[in-house]
Amino acid sequence: MLAVFTLSACGRMGRPVTPTRPSDDTAFPPPQEIVQPGLDKDPTLPLTVDPGDVLTLRLVSTETSEVQGLIVDDRGMINVPLAGDVDVGGMPIAAAAKAIEQALRRYNRVIQVSLILQTPAGHMASVLGAVVNPGRVPVMPGTRVADLFAAVGGPVYSESDNGLREQMADLDGARLIRNGHALPISIPKAIEGDPRHNVHARPGDQLYVPQQVHNIMVLGQVKTPRPVMFRPGIRLTEALARAGGLDVGGDRKDIRVVRGPLSAPRVYVTSLAKLVNGHATDVELARGDIVYVTEQWTASTGEVLSRLSPILSIGTNAAGTAIGIGIANSISNKK
Repeated sequence: MLAVFTLSACGRMGRPVTPTRPSDDTAFPPPQEIVQPGLDKDPTLPLTVDPGDVLTLRLVSTETSEVQGLIVDDRGMINVPLAGDVDVGGMPIAAAAKAIEQALRRYNRVIQVSLILQTPAGHMASVLGAVVNPGRVPVMPGTRVADLFAAVGGPVYSESDNGLREQMADLDGARLIRNGHALPISIPKAIEGDPRHNVHARPGDQLYVPQQVHNIMVLGQVKTPRPVMFRPGIRLTEALARAGGLDVGGDRKDIRVVRGPLSAPRVYVTSLAKLVNGHATDVELARGDIVYVTEQWTASTGEVLSRLSPILSIGTNAAGTAIGIGIANSISNKK
């Protein structure tokens, strides 16, 4: 691998300049984006009786009486005095009342039944992962995906040593699971209110928000060598800022970006000095990039790659681990 890069180690002017956007380099096309189409149909469903619900049964005959605290069991059954178990699971409230009424009319031909949802404990969805308050959320008619997300406090943020906040949640990777299948919706679009994606939540839904992966490493002559969370559109200056900026001895004119698979990586060069002077653009980073700030007067790509070889040998997927951080610190201490 080092031999491949050493072939291009022929001086600062001969190295490829970092593309403004990763897609500008045809040698490394961007990964295929999975576009979620959303749902064509999202009907409003009636309020149903679900396992865990607590019901109040109102009985009207020669006298009117109430039976409170009837719990729908895991089978969807409710134990009605005199009639025994009646299957009401998944039925709309009116239909469930009718089923109970039919069961009781074997004993009272004129009885009428109405049903009150006392505690909708069965109308719950789960929100798990990188959110502020993961857990179960009540779901009633009209509740949508964005409401679930808001109910748990939104995404988790972490605060770095230099006071910058980073979002820990990977919203693009979040999925709403229903009946064992992921719905083809985009959670970021749902939060924005797109009706094809901000669909009605149903009891039993599971919204999983994975944690963002540290996919970019910032190494070399920076104050805090560290992994930085990737997000679409992240720029070089932001990644450097999250690493505390350049350390004393860092070469503002020679910042390397290592990109691509380990089988065929490529090293680009960019200049922070030119960016500050308005002679260059702030480049957009790609998932898996390694940003390396060289020491002043370092001109050899081979030398830079020799210092990066421990990271390249384990792959950028390990960038978020403690081992990766330890390697980063050891590299930054080499003078």
